[in-house]
Amino acid sequence: MIAALALIGLLSACGGGGGESTMTPPSPAPAPAPAKVTLAAGNYQNAVTLSMGVASSAYAYARLGVMVVDQWLDVPITFFPVLACPQGGTLSLELSDKNADRSLDPGDTLHFHWDNCRTSGVAATGVVRVELLSATQIPGGRDYQFTVIVSELEVDVGSRPSTTVNFVTQVHYQRTATANETTLSNAVFSSGQVVGDPGTSTIALDYYQDSATQTYQYTTNGSVTSNAMGGELDFSTPAAFTGVIGEYPSAGRLTVSGNAGSGARLSEEGAAASDSASVFAAVDTNGDGVIDASEAQLAWSSVVPVQLFAAFSDQMAIGVPMP
Repeated sequence: MIAALALIGLLSACGGGGGESTMTPPSPAPAPAPAKVTLAAGNYQNAVTLSMGVASSAYAYARLGVMVVDQWLDVPITFFPVLACPQGGTLSLELSDKNADRSLDPGDTLHFHWDNCRTSGVAATGVVRVELLSATQIPGGRDYQFTVIVSELEVDVGSRPSTTVNFVTQVHYQRTATANETTLSNAVFSSGQVVGDPGTSTIALDYYQDSATQTYQYTTNGSVTSNAMGGELDFSTPAAFTGVIGEYPSAGRLTVSGNAGSGARLSEEGAAASDSASVFAAVDTNGDGVIDASEAQLAWSSVVPVQLFAAFSDQMAIGVPMP
């Protein structure tokens, strides 16, 4: 898209042939920045849930990329399969093989084409590409860098409105005998960030799991523009979410900032700190430091599914619009 807009701009600047005028048409005014959402008692829980949701969506596509590289790295690919999906439709694979060795290695891209592929109540049509940038053996494991590109992936989940996902992220994944870490430095949804809200978002994320201590650390930050909420929000985790693998966090905080100094938070404090299934949520509507509305024990399950915090190998589903 950026390249296309740049070419259009150059053509406009060049103008037509003939005539003596050297003037060029004025550039169109930039689109106005989306308005910030004013956080209040009626929407702050939606704001913290959406912020956690877009981050977990981005992580899910990164994890899909890890799964692809793990499964196909250095595996001879002697054909391009077309696979039947469990409830109809097909999934086909193609390899862009830079060095023509018939296997996925650095410089290659594996393309997945869903064609009305239906399984477990989800139907998908579109393309996901995983471009492998580097793959290194390290003591006890591997180190990958790759790019995931989701292009016009239309997803239907049950009776919900269809969602069209466009997304790109570069991922750094490292696995050793006792730990794994997934880092997304600049993940971007231009559509399809969560089911039912065709807004946009930019996300950074780091997720570390230590299997020796059975603990994890999860941090994220970014911005989200929500059609459903009518504007933009910024979010971050000034205190990392931490806990026991397989359980919701026992510590940590997410903050969300909106218009006119309004802010919301999701944190392990108060009564929620001693209840593994709940989290404290609150809103300050004007930035004066006083809580104007709160939920002492908001159910974590209403924010993200517990599978997000499962051991990496057991994260089967994270409740996002994926085939």
